[in-house]
Amino acid sequence: MTKIYRAWLFGSRPYIAVHYMFPTAFGIFLGMNIFAKPIYLLKSIFLFLAIFFSYQASIILNDINDMKADAFARRKTPLNTKEISIAEYRNWGIIFVTIALGFGLLISYRMFLIVLLGNVLHFLYSSPPFRLKRFYPISIFLLSLGALLAAIAGYAIYEPSKPFISFPLKATLFIVVPLFLGLNFRDLADYEGDKKTEVQTLFTVFGLDRGRIINAILIFLSYLSVPIILQFAWLFLAAVPLGLMSLYFCLKKPFKENYIFYIYFLLILILTVLFNLRPKLII
Repeated sequence: MTKIYRAWLFGSRPYIAVHYMFPTAFGIFLGMNIFAKPIYLLKSIFLFLAIFFSYQASIILNDINDMKADAFARRKTPLNTKEISIAEYRNWGIIFVTIALGFGLLISYRMFLIVLLGNVLHFLYSSPPFRLKRFYPISIFLLSLGALLAAIAGYAIYEPSKPFISFPLKATLFIVVPLFLGLNFRDLADYEGDKKTEVQTLFTVFGLDRGRIINAILIFLSYLSVPIILQFAWLFLAAVPLGLMSLYFCLKKPFKENYIFYIYFLLILILTVLFNLRPKLII
């Protein structure tokens, strides 16, 4: 278990794990406010655990399928640092998927299916013969859909009958559009590995230098899209400087993706306060 704990601390994985908690909490917030219900604490905890362990399983799946690319990119993973064998790592992935599905089933059978769908998306994204991460921009769209599914799962605690149909369109755009514009930065550190294994990303399609500029512009636009979707102009006071900071750190060399996460977390904090003060902005 110690090996798995150390493996989880590689790179930006803790930041991504936290990232998936945000749309889950957002979906719960929507359900509480739309249906005027209190927080269902036990179900919410079970769901957070289901999402968390699903993400751990997706890490393992991705690491196994990206061994060659990670070696080219000199990216540290438990496999290429000999922390753990492939067989043991794969077994932990199966355990994590089982735990995630178990927590989903503790909530309801429908939640079990939603958690299962999330793991199927991870498989389609990472694993052959599909390995949809090879195709840009489908890969980025799937990552955005993963975050949307986490939000729908939170919402489904309060609306279990038709969560996909009744999930608000404004909330869908609020999740998918900024993430679709902003998530390209995750591929920058993997440029060498992606190029040599023929994986399409913004950077392998347009070239590293041009891709960095396009990525910086897109991440700035992702911040600007938030007040536009929410139709709340005052939010530009936060979105513009935060977007410019992200643009700067995307262009700065050497690239440090943790700074992008810090700025993103600051925006989430601002939005959390704003939504609690004015829930009608998103409902």
